[in-house]
Amino acid sequence: MDGTGPFIGIHENTVIMSFEKIYKAIFVKRINRFLMELNMNNTNILAHLHDPGRLEELLYPGNEIFIREAHGKKTDYSVTFIKNGDVYTFNDSRFHNKIASNFIRPGYISEVVVGNRRIDFKYNNAYIEVKSCTLVNYGVAMFPDAVSERASHHLDLLINLINKGYDAYVLFLIFNSNAKSFAPNFDRDIKFSNKFIDALKSGVKMRFLVFDTDLKNIYYKKEIYLDNSFINRFIK
Repeated sequence: MDGTGPFIGIHENTVIMSFEKIYKAIFVKRINRFLMELNMNNTNILAHLHDPGRLEELLYPGNEIFIREAHGKKTDYSVTFIKNGDVYTFNDSRFHNKIASNFIRPGYISEVVVGNRRIDFKYNNAYIEVKSCTLVNYGVAMFPDAVSERASHHLDLLINLINKGYDAYVLFLIFNSNAKSFAPNFDRDIKFSNKFIDALKSGVKMRFLVFDTDLKNIYYKKEIYLDNSFINRFIK
């Protein structure tokens, strides 16, 4: 990152987060939005999935799921990483704001109420909303992977803040190291994608940070930018 505005620069390959013990399991089925059945050491177990995305490219029988101990009401494990071809994605949205906070200047305020919604961070005159992405097609990171009315409403809110004289950002955390550029996912959520274009034209700034993992540490890898084909078609 360039260190301007509310953000600070972080060197590539900096460790952002670490986990002590990670266990390998095999995906069996997704029971509901936040619960899945896995097989670990020939025993079927339940694990909590704190990722509401569709994740069709990740959750199929036989795929490798990496979990950690996290004792809750229904499970003793929580999904942490998922194998995606030749890379691993990080799939626990509870940590997204903690990860994002590493890139924001000291003195920020978290969970700021604006109207009847919350924005993840505020630093001086700037509001910052955090979104995450694991879906990458042919090097293009794409958000969302399922319809997200919440994300569209957040863009509306940021546009309104721009119109009132504030600065507004969306910080996309991309947990798939194959990402080379970014574009909104028109095939999965055309409303959000059109709102994304409106937000860009209104002055909402977008940042796209890519992360990698060795199944223990999460590293900041690089910043990427909007895909040229998207810019040529919708922005110019």
